[in-house]
Amino acid sequence: MTQPSARYTPFAKALHWIVAALVIVQYTTAFLLPHIGRKTAPSDIISLHFSMGVLIMLVMIVRLARRLLHPVALEAGDAALWERVLAKATHWLIYLILIVSPVLGWASASAHSLAVGLFGLPLPALAAPGTAWANQAGDIHSTAMWALLWLIGLHILAALYHHLLRRDGTLLRMVPAHHAKN
Repeated sequence: MTQPSARYTPFAKALHWIVAALVIVQYTTAFLLPHIGRKTAPSDIISLHFSMGVLIMLVMIVRLARRLLHPVALEAGDAALWERVLAKATHWLIYLILIVSPVLGWASASAHSLAVGLFGLPLPALAAPGTAWANQAGDIHSTAMWALLWLIGLHILAALYHHLLRRDGTLLRMVPAHHAKN
C-alpha cells in the first residue's frame, strides 16, 4: 500500500471543492423539489437535481479512486486517537453517502416513472415503476441526505477547530492556493 502523503495535490483539492460546490447546488435543488410521488410530473428542477446527483456520484468515484491510489494523512501526527478515528470515519461516511445515495435516489425516481439523465443524456431506469424496494430506497436516500448535512457540519467544525484553536495547518492543506511545506 502507498504511504500516505502529508499534502493534497492540486487535483485532489480541485475535486474536493468541485464536490463541495456541487453539493451546495444539489441541496438547493432538493429544497426546491416538489413532493415526489406516483403522479409527480417531470420538471426542469427535478431533471437538474437528477443530473447533479449523477455528476456528484461520478466525481466521487474519481475522488475515491484517487484517494485509494494516493492516500493523504487526515490528521497531524500529534492528534489524539479519537480525533484520527472520528476524522477517518467522517470522511469515509461522506464518501459512502455521496456515492451510494445518488443510486438510491435514481432507483426511487425509476420507481416513480421519472426519467434520470445527465444533462440531457438519458440513463437507464434502475427499477420498474412501483417497485417496493426502490420506493424504500427513496426513503433511505432522504435520510442519508439529512445525515450528510450533519457530517458536513461536523467536517466544517473540525476544520475550524484545527484552524482557529489548534492552529496546526490542517485546514490550509485543502485551500487551493496554499502550498504546505513538508
